Amino acid sequence: MKELAKKIYSKLLHLFHQLMGITISRNPNPNETNAALDEESLEHLNTQLKKQIHFQDRVNKSEQKLQLNYQDSAKRRQFKKASLFPDSKTNVAALSLVLSGVAEVLSQKMNLSWNQVNNTFSYEKEAEKGKIFYYVTDNPETPQPETLAEEAALVVIDEFDPRACAIHLIYCALVASLDKPWSGNFVIDDKQLLEYTGLVKRRDLCKHEKLSILYQLLRQPAQVLACIAWPKQEKAGAFTVADLKIWDISIIRDFETDKAGNNKLVGLKVIGQAGVWTKYFLNKSKYHYQTGIITKKTVQKLFSIGKQNAGAARMLVWLTFQIKPEFQDCVMGKTLMEIAYGKDKVSTAEQDRQLRRQIADDLETDLKVVKEAGWQAELETGPAWLTSSKTAKRPIGYWNQILNSRWRFHLPAEVQERLTVDSNQLSANNIQPLSGNVIREARKAKGWSRAFFATTMEKSISWVDAVETGTRQVSQKDLPKLLNTLELHVNRY
Repeated sequence: MKELAKKIYSKLLHLFHQLMGITISRNPNPNETNAALDEESLEHLNTQLKKQIHFQDRVNKSEQKLQLNYQDSAKRRQFKKASLFPDSKTNVAALSLVLSGVAEVLSQKMNLSWNQVNNTFSYEKEAEKGKIFYYVTDNPETPQPETLAEEAALVVIDEFDPRACAIHLIYCALVASLDKPWSGNFVIDDKQLLEYTGLVKRRDLCKHEKLSILYQLLRQPAQVLACIAWPKQEKAGAFTVADLKIWDISIIRDFETDKAGNNKLVGLKVIGQAGVWTKYFLNKSKYHYQTGIITKKTVQKLFSIGKQNAGAARMLVWLTFQIKPEFQDCVMGKTLMEIAYGKDKVSTAEQDRQLRRQIADDLETDLKVVKEAGWQAELETGPAWLTSSKTAKRPIGYWNQILNSRWRFHLPAEVQERLTVDSNQLSANNIQPLSGNVIREARKAKGWSRAFFATTMEKSISWVDAVETGTRQVSQKDLPKLLNTLELHVNRY
């Protein structure tokens, strides 16, 4: 019995040492192995061994749990880093004059003033000093896409979907993240696109159907072309953009064959590059560099309403490009309805009672959709019934009251929060106030006049004078733009 106990003890001891990480000899000392061992010692050893095994199991499980948590965390960090909306709400986007026109073409379609000139159908966007002519094409993938004449152009324009404006905004955000947009590419895959557009939530569509919808919409912003002619402004020379492409988009699709032999779209990737226009309109040191902030809620709302609320989609597009933090102007009710429904339709309603009722109903519905996207509309001037939540019969003369009403729109709360955070970060980083002399010398180093600098900053000449003479400090709101425009490196305490 003792000999059996010794053998068991030897094996258990060896196993115990292995678990404890102790190295033992393969040939233990015979004097030690021959030591007397009673049953009580063996039971005590078994108890200790069970405790150690239990402890090791807990350690192993903890390590496995930590490893899984690390992998999950790494995945989240990786996706968050690549996400278009790193804070899950907002991102900076290029919202220049050129891109605003593309959004108008996609959303307003034939409500714009198109003209047939030299066998080419074009829309001229009103610009303060230069001229931008927009065209459409049906072969955006070619190096030199062909601009279409009226008949063929009308077919393409008619197929434009308001949801393509959401894709356009995604491109605007992606290109704004590039250091040199005129030479860099942006890449985005189907997983990201499904999230950004909200299509991932559509349970009524299979993946093939979702990706097929995306493929058609991804092409549409690239079907809008432009020719830009800008005169000389102060010391900034004149320029003409001969490259008509606004977006150069390549779409790589992955297919799989199902059991029935049908090809199913299972993945896609977009490789995009902006055109030459970015050298003038997305270059921090030249001309009309302009960015803004878009919200994920606006992008997803644009995509979800589709063609069901075209009026609301047009208002959302217009607000995104037009309403800035310092925007103070009011929008007339007539202008708002022309943006949403077109000048011709609003004009026709003057003589059509049923159409007036329809537009008034649509306006009420579309303003609610705009509010759901985070934009707040404040009635500056007009009757209270326009903003009343109670459904009541409209008074006599309601149409003129709507036309003459004045509305003020406020940026979404997410944008205001982002602006506040950015401003607080500047303060937290202890950025020293810029002296007027530094600003003046930086402006002169670029060869800019006060007038040109004021235009670039979207300010008055008197503002420039006050800042450069030191009688006025640059606000936290304007400081980031000023630093980027003059390419200044700030000092910190």
